[in-house]
Amino acid sequence: MKLSSLSILIPTYNNARSIERALGEALDVGKQLARRWRVVVVNDGSTGQTARILRKYRSHAHIEVKTHKKNQGYGATIGELYHYGASSEWIFTVPGDYQVGASELKKLLPFTDRADIIIGWRKNRHDPPFRLLETAIYNSILRALYGVRVHDVNSVKLIRSRIMREITLSSTSAFVDAQLVIGAGRGGWRIKEVPIAHRSDPNKGSGGTVHTVISTLIDMVRGIRT
Repeated sequence: MKLSSLSILIPTYNNARSIERALGEALDVGKQLARRWRVVVVNDGSTGQTARILRKYRSHAHIEVKTHKKNQGYGATIGELYHYGASSEWIFTVPGDYQVGASELKKLLPFTDRADIIIGWRKNRHDPPFRLLETAIYNSILRALYGVRVHDVNSVKLIRSRIMREITLSSTSAFVDAQLVIGAGRGGWRIKEVPIAHRSDPNKGSGGTVHTVISTLIDMVRGIRT
């Protein structure tokens, strides 16, 4: 089975140890699983070698590289990527840290006839204990406040792009993923979770900053335009 068109979206920030592997796998998967496909990368103001690595791909036929001069954060970056991907029938998100590889799309693809958002559930996560606790609390609050019945709202997603024309993603914090799922559920779009593989971060990232956590909590409590 091949998708008619696919945009693989990759946000990256200081992922020099992993971005080439993430890109290479995304290119292979796009070729295998879609008739028309592209990879869109947003470099969110990386300060290390990530920008130098990405410059090598600027003329690649299937890769588009966008660059933020200053770091804008995950929420603003993924929201921008959702906009870029809307021209394809399907959108698939992949992290630049390569904790989830693009090949996990193969596990989600069989459900495109019965779901409009297929979320990759990182059931056995290889993250530090504090990050796991942080995520568990966040998802529990989302269930309590909004009835979000998924385990892993911030994970990779295969999304039918028509959804983006019906939902306004106004959050610029990490709440944007929850806003997407909440809006899709209220709009009657079908949502499914599928277990996927997860690996530890080769870039040794420490998780969300205090600013990221606070801004996400503020948006969540306010229920920003959901």
